[in-house]
Amino acid sequence: MKGNVFFKKHHFIIFILLIIIYFAPFFLGGYFWTERSAIRNTFPNQDGIVVFEKDFKNKKVIILDTGQNKYIKLIENNFWFLYRSILVGGIDINSSNKKMNITWAATHQEAGIYYTLFAADVFDKGIVKVIVSNESNLEKKDLSLIEVEEQSTIFIELDVENGVAAHYTLIPSVDVGGFSFRGIDAEGNVISIY
Repeated sequence: MKGNVFFKKHHFIIFILLIIIYFAPFFLGGYFWTERSAIRNTFPNQDGIVVFEKDFKNKKVIILDTGQNKYIKLIENNFWFLYRSILVGGIDINSSNKKMNITWAATHQEAGIYYTLFAADVFDKGIVKVIVSNESNLEKKDLSLIEVEEQSTIFIELDVENGVAAHYTLIPSVDVGGFSFRGIDAEGNVISIY
């Protein structure tokens, strides 16, 4: 009888420890035990297929296709076994000719620096690259790519892979905003702009 009570107490303690281990990340600033959980259990809280991923030191940019929409997420791994989503954006802004959807998202890091994500969902198979810039010229369509680069403090080239393109970078607060997205074909012609 004594041994049976001892056995039941150990099972109870093990059960409580398993519960604590399972739920602990929720109380540790949105961390999860696996990268998959950090992707799945944060906004939009839907399952889907990861159609793009790229590592940046302890961070990873992914594009999640839920079947209805695509989302870009920045997944952080500050520890060996804890992951969290620190930035997310829906890729749902249409370019003027509807050849691609785009988005960008930024969140303050420190000392006027922002984590910044850029993404494009490309519908036109002729688009092989997306250029993100922040030139101040309001007549964006009239500029050559050389002029765009000269007039921009941000000029990033994203290669299209599997119909999507994405990038992560740190940007000073003075450069965050006013971004243009240009879909470029293999000959360097601009075929879509936002």
